[in-house]
Amino acid sequence: MRSVAVLAYDGMSPFHLSVPCLVLGDRAGGERQYDVQVCAERPGRLDTNAGFGLHVERGLDVMAEADLVILPSWDPRLEPSGELVEVIRAAHARGATVVGLCIGAFLVAASGIADDREVVTHWRWAERLATQYPKIHVRADVLWSDLGDLVTSAGTAASLDCCLHLVRTHHGVELAERLARMIVVAPHRSGSQAQYIPVPVPPDPSDDVIERAMVWARSRLDQPISLDEWAAAVALSRRTFTRQFRARTGSSGQAWLLRQRLDRARLLLETTDHPIERVAVESGFGSSAALRHHFHLVLGTTPQRHRHEFGRQTVLTSR
Repeated sequence: MRSVAVLAYDGMSPFHLSVPCLVLGDRAGGERQYDVQVCAERPGRLDTNAGFGLHVERGLDVMAEADLVILPSWDPRLEPSGELVEVIRAAHARGATVVGLCIGAFLVAASGIADDREVVTHWRWAERLATQYPKIHVRADVLWSDLGDLVTSAGTAASLDCCLHLVRTHHGVELAERLARMIVVAPHRSGSQAQYIPVPVPPDPSDDVIERAMVWARSRLDQPISLDEWAAAVALSRRTFTRQFRARTGSSGQAWLLRQRLDRARLLLETTDHPIERVAVESGFGSSAALRHHFHLVLGTTPQRHRHEFGRQTVLTSR
């Protein structure tokens, strides 16, 4: 079980605090995978920007032993204290993963652990963050970024996506999808998806041809899908389909399809004992060689290793 320290501060948004607690914390009827502790620089009563208070019992000492240190937000107008900055640096130096959600990126930047590295934040605050901390590379065009020891995300819903990504990384696709279903959010939005997509929401969901195209493709992942066939399934030309798919998702159709196939393969590896060749065929890669290639290229691992780490037999044995 990984230990998690989540920072609260006076005047913060309760929504930002609730995201990591909801995704990683205790759930009625659910199994615990994380020990989540909320902490504050000065424990006791904290105000929120929603008109009610919080009582936080733990201090920053929680960060000294946590496997994950989550900074769910910050007030950019505040200068973080030397103590807080040093605690974040020390946690990172001893091997903890530091997670900055939304404008928690300001704390990440203030600590210096992101100098000359990529940091994602909410698009509204990106320019100010880059100006205030010129040593970091600020991105506002993606939902989240995972550098291994440092994970950062955009705001609000993207924070949920980022925390689900942590669950997926630590415990596999099956658990992440079960959890997403429990809290009624999309099971997976890739970190490379655009934060803000300037496309009007259709008045009737049935008018969303790209959503219909996604549903059509997901039901045929075990089959070859050409762009021409995919576009024709929703009565669009290939050119129009390609343009609308990127406008709708911030990604090319082929990149989106590859991610869906990888998630299908990961789920099969975790929940079945099918041979690797069969997993490759049922997820649309066609051969185990192609599956291994894409696993290594995108996920940095192998199908066999993923099954060993997250397969159902491994989970049962560890209980």
